Amino acid sequence: MFKQTMRFLYVSVWLLLMFSEQAYSASIQQEALNFGTLVIPQNNTLSSITINHDGEITTFGSIYVLTEGNPAELLFTDLPPLTQISFNKTSDSTLQSEVLGSNSAKFSVVLADLPRTQASDEFGELLLKVGGRLITTGTSQSYLDGHFITDTQLEITIDY
Repeated sequence: MFKQTMRFLYVSVWLLLMFSEQAYSASIQQEALNFGTLVIPQNNTLSSITINHDGEITTFGSIYVLTEGNPAELLFTDLPPLTQISFNKTSDSTLQSEVLGSNSAKFSVVLADLPRTQASDEFGELLLKVGGRLITTGTSQSYLDGHFITDTQLEITIDY
């Protein structure tokens, strides 16, 4: 059986923040969005893996998880303590990723899942988890073994 293994897909999420009030918060990336170690034996149909913000992993098509990944984790500081914070994604972030200098097939990554509201703690901190979906091309071009790493930006609006 022909198998192509792809190891450690990472998507780093950096935020551009827009605030509805004249108050500012700092954000620190704690964990990158990581799709884990995957096997894609054939790339002749679209396949995908989704990691929700709560860590639930679902797959569709010809993609198999060897090692589970995790959602991105962003720590917000300098928020008002014990306040309900609303998050609104202002635009989708879709990107193409490929191993540099190779003929490997590409992936699309969509940062798709973040909670609508969450409360800051007594110190004005909040840990936000952001999920995403990785989608194969379905073009029959193979995925080469290796690390697939990319950076993207997610713009959200925080209301409080």
